[in-house]
Amino acid sequence: MTTLTFTKYVMPSASLGKLNPLPDLRKTADQHASIKFDETTITEEEAKYMGWGRVNGILPYLIQNGYNRKKRPKAWKAAVLENDYLRATFLPDLGGRLWSLIDKTTNRELLHCNPVFQPCNLALRNAWISGGVEWNIGIIGHSPFTVDRMFTEVLTLDDGTPVLRMFEYERIRRLLFRIEAILPNDSKFLFIRVRIDNTSEQDTAVYWWSNIAVNEREDVRVLVPADKSYRWGYSRKLTKVSIPYMTIEASQLRGGEGKTGTYNWDISYTTQLPQAMDFFFYIPKEQRKWISAVDGNGYGLIQTSTDVLQGRKLFVWGMGAGGRNWQTFLSQPGSAYIEIQAGLARTQLEHLPMKGSAVISWLEAYGPIKAEADIVHGKDWNAAISEIEKNLENACPRAFVEQMHEKVKQELDDRKGKIKTIGSGWALVQKELLKDKFLDGGIHFPKRCIGHRERPWLKLAYEGALPCPKVLEEPSSYQIGDEWEKLLADSIRKGGSRHWYGYYQYGVILAYKGKMKEAEEAFDKSIKCEVNPWALRCKAVLQDVAGNTEEAAKLLVQAVNMLPERNLAIEALTTLQKAGKSQEVIRLYEKLPKNIKALGRIKVLLIEALLNVGDIVQAERMLNSNIVLTDVREGEVKLTDLWFRMMAMKRAKEKGIEYNDSLIEDVKKECTPPSHLDFRMR
Repeated sequence: MTTLTFTKYVMPSASLGKLNPLPDLRKTADQHASIKFDETTITEEEAKYMGWGRVNGILPYLIQNGYNRKKRPKAWKAAVLENDYLRATFLPDLGGRLWSLIDKTTNRELLHCNPVFQPCNLALRNAWISGGVEWNIGIIGHSPFTVDRMFTEVLTLDDGTPVLRMFEYERIRRLLFRIEAILPNDSKFLFIRVRIDNTSEQDTAVYWWSNIAVNEREDVRVLVPADKSYRWGYSRKLTKVSIPYMTIEASQLRGGEGKTGTYNWDISYTTQLPQAMDFFFYIPKEQRKWISAVDGNGYGLIQTSTDVLQGRKLFVWGMGAGGRNWQTFLSQPGSAYIEIQAGLARTQLEHLPMKGSAVISWLEAYGPIKAEADIVHGKDWNAAISEIEKNLENACPRAFVEQMHEKVKQELDDRKGKIKTIGSGWALVQKELLKDKFLDGGIHFPKRCIGHRERPWLKLAYEGALPCPKVLEEPSSYQIGDEWEKLLADSIRKGGSRHWYGYYQYGVILAYKGKMKEAEEAFDKSIKCEVNPWALRCKAVLQDVAGNTEEAAKLLVQAVNMLPERNLAIEALTTLQKAGKSQEVIRLYEKLPKNIKALGRIKVLLIEALLNVGDIVQAERMLNSNIVLTDVREGEVKLTDLWFRMMAMKRAKEKGIEYNDSLIEDVKKECTPPSHLDFRMR
């Protein structure tokens, strides 16, 4: 008998901290959003949507960068689906992530179940965690909800099977998405039905990837029904290659410029790969879509789906020092994983078009697979694929998955359940603004989900006036879009929002749309109404983007002097450094509160300034003091760059020679940076 219970899941957890109150005007983007592709191996048709549908950053969402690395036991809300064969644990407050999937017949965990909660800077909103199955919606990069709460409700199929529905409203694409988890009584597979609704009559772009973490070991092989893949390594072009055996020129590797020779890898065994890589598999159109990771005994996890979810991907951190360090940074020593993924498009360079009012639906299945070890680990790739597919068809027939999808659609699409946990109130706010033009797909949002972040915008929609907080009070939320721009402009014109906060929010909306001149005028009016650090900062960003870095630095210093908030301080120090004012960086650092001085990002900015003014001793002391850059970004090499530069400066001083770039290159060849500083992806 299948049960659905709500309980607590306890694990050591870092604090997620406060949201960053500063709007993302610098247009944060994922690394996949703008990479190049190899026109000699990738056709024009294959590249049709690569780079299409980009957005201007993560607004209206707030950045999540207030986390730390001090872990304490925390009891997370959990929903558990269980029958005689499987136990699936979902965490609603972490984007509804499928955190654990246990095969009860073998007492084996099928996923990589991270033993800790530790956010790191790998998502568009900054905070991201590894482990389990993450549901990615909306735009290239990790979901805005990856460490945010979801609505959950309980429903049943006609035969009484319990269903866990998790849902939310994605504000950038204006998509409503639901994830429905179903575990029939006698099933050895967990079924996940996903439905995405375009809540608007306007066309939009859509993006989805289910990111599945599994343990990485030498005997684990990733199998997928493909013999070609789009390959991407950091800072390289997307290229189509043959798999599983891939040949790569030495010159294509980091530090390989000018080198000759080739390397041959079997990419299906990920511990053979030296650096972080993505492989987007080219699965033939009529082929059943699936991906698996099996151990030396031929046992492991398999994921399959209806054909709408056409893409499959492998992500590896690689065996380099940086990749190993990232694995530990995200969890704890010895906790290595890879990701096998499934998406709407063939690659993660693509958004796909979605018509106004359209609905997209598919069904995924997750479960254990057991196959003949000698075959699945043999040299014959096609035989290995056939062996997995044969066993998959026996365990979970393709026709059954299709039938299950139709059954779930018919029985659940117009059915409401009992709400168990709540998410955000933004769908209700948008519905109040647009009335019947907001298409809710039959999903019910309870009024109790409205909180302090939504209330000001509801008041604007209801009464035509945006409330005005005190100038040092942190802004709690933002809006984007033509409707909000018009509503706020009318409110300012009529006087209801003609105050510093009204002009400030109007400037943010304009800046997001790329109306920079009008945005700066709005920020100037905000400051004229009442000098405030928020409009000063936003005007500074526009000045910096326009190339007026010194003016931007002055505005940011003024903002920090009004309010030494951590994010304002980081931006002020960063911009001063960019303007070449290292002495001012040091002076401003000394004025900051003790708790802000202790931040890793602040310390790194100080170290850079110290090196610029020639204080090698102090810079070395700080670099060697186990500095932790909590928010180090995926692909960021700031720590190693500073260390190499410091070592080159020391060498120049010791030898009495002139410091130059060639010394840095010599140091890079001869010296290995401390592991705690090395986050290089290549």
